[in-house]
Amino acid sequence: MMNSLGTAMTKPVTDNDAVPLVEVSNLSLRHRSKSGQSMILSDVSFTLDRGKILGIIGESGAGKSTIGNAILGLLPPDIEQVSGTIAIDGMALAPLDSDFARRRRISAVFQDHTASLDPLMTVGAQITETVRAHNANSSSADARLRSLELLGRVGIPDPERRYGHFPHQFSGGQRQRAVIAMALAGSPDLIIADEPTSALDATVQKQILALLRRLVDETGISIIIVTHDMGVVADVTDRVLVMHSGKVVEENDTASVIDKPVEDYTRDLLAAVPRLRLNSEGAGENSHYSPRGEEAAAAMRGASNASLVAEGIGKSFVASKLSSVVGRGRGSARFALSEISLTLPRGEITGIVGESGSGKTTFGRIIAGLETASTGTILLEGRPYDVTRPGHRSGLLGQVQMIFQDPAVSLNPTMRIGEALRESLRFGAGDDGEKHSLDAMMERLGLPLGLLARYPHQLSGGQKQRVCIARALLARPQIIVADEPTSALDVSVQAQIIELLRETVLSQKLSMLFISHDLAVVQQLCRSVFIFRDGRIEDSGPCDDVFSNSRNPYTRSLIDARPRRFMH
Repeated sequence: MMNSLGTAMTKPVTDNDAVPLVEVSNLSLRHRSKSGQSMILSDVSFTLDRGKILGIIGESGAGKSTIGNAILGLLPPDIEQVSGTIAIDGMALAPLDSDFARRRRISAVFQDHTASLDPLMTVGAQITETVRAHNANSSSADARLRSLELLGRVGIPDPERRYGHFPHQFSGGQRQRAVIAMALAGSPDLIIADEPTSALDATVQKQILALLRRLVDETGISIIIVTHDMGVVADVTDRVLVMHSGKVVEENDTASVIDKPVEDYTRDLLAAVPRLRLNSEGAGENSHYSPRGEEAAAAMRGASNASLVAEGIGKSFVASKLSSVVGRGRGSARFALSEISLTLPRGEITGIVGESGSGKTTFGRIIAGLETASTGTILLEGRPYDVTRPGHRSGLLGQVQMIFQDPAVSLNPTMRIGEALRESLRFGAGDDGEKHSLDAMMERLGLPLGLLARYPHQLSGGQKQRVCIARALLARPQIIVADEPTSALDVSVQAQIIELLRETVLSQKLSMLFISHDLAVVQQLCRSVFIFRDGRIEDSGPCDDVFSNSRNPYTRSLIDARPRRFMH
């Protein structure tokens, strides 16, 4: 073994029950570049006992992932250690050296489960490979048995059959379970999970968090969860470390941090978390629940102030070359949407909620003219559009604008912000009013004019999303389709964007289709909501009525997946 100075060392003789499994003391790291140096961690200290879960919470750039990478030895070469120590079970580690044999006692679970699995290997073979990497003396048969045991432990049904399946044949939640099984293959003492549920739906997230809690209780391992999601912290952790600008702001047991925070920054973070209100009156009188939601659609299409009416929107895909791989017959159809009919009232925000694969994004893209439908039509301000025709986008251009989930991807990295925004002005103010409109929009969205000369990578996530909103508004559309526009943002920035969208719709008298998997955000922003499931409308009605009083079992399951601490 080597200590942080690079000298040989042996594990000290200690009472394991008295020594924390993880002890970080006064750790400071800095980033070196041609333009200078900057501190990314400053005097970070904390401990983690065996059989406990620590949550590290903070906004983007707080340094929370850097802590996990330092423990794993995954820091890039332009990071240098200034001071401090990291110890596992009393044994010192070097944050900048990934070759220590002791790191076999540490495993990692990352955010992107797809990137963690080799698409060309079966899931079982990948787990078996990991088992043998940690135990060279294990035979192929023994390693396979261990892999089957791990698949069962993490809740994969029928491990014997699923062992031979490829990653694409697993759902998102099952892939993350498989990654957790791989993390357990070396019988680690510590798992570092970096945003392990942020790419998952609320119901699947709840299952994965319950799995992590069960593994800790059954095996005695410890887990560090790195996240920006207060709900994850509230649901599963024992202690919380709050980070801001590379420093520890607050550390305490979870209940104390969530219910009685000491620091203003922690209170501000908690105040920005959307709460789901469950105390509305009415006992479901206005929730349009029927077995497939047809009554809901009919009831809500009667609005006299409709900006857009969608009738019978359907979308199907035909399996061909990949049919044998995904288990369907050649030429069979898969329905992404089936007979969706709804109305967007003028000057209101209408929400669509659903899990991955429910069809909500596909519907939004059809409305925006980015995809064609298989069936159906839309009426935009009374004018019909055939959305099954490939050229229908040209008729909608300028009238419908879309705000996407990831602002970094939706902005051209080679185009300055000013150029991108002026492009939208061709559909809006025109040349005469260009400068006035652009300056006024920047001021209205809280963006300094100096950003116009910058490139997207020079902006924060919140600034990039504000630019995307500005780009949509400058085209002066009648309808905006916003697809998960806040899910990639920190809670404080999310709260600002929500307020901005609400104010924009009210002042411009636009219609907005707001697509999300977050019930609390939808309730905070929208007047009415449609619940999508498997390409159909499952439930709908006014937001407060649906979320407080719906009798639909699927709607109730979505509500039950929310952290209880953030409901009232």
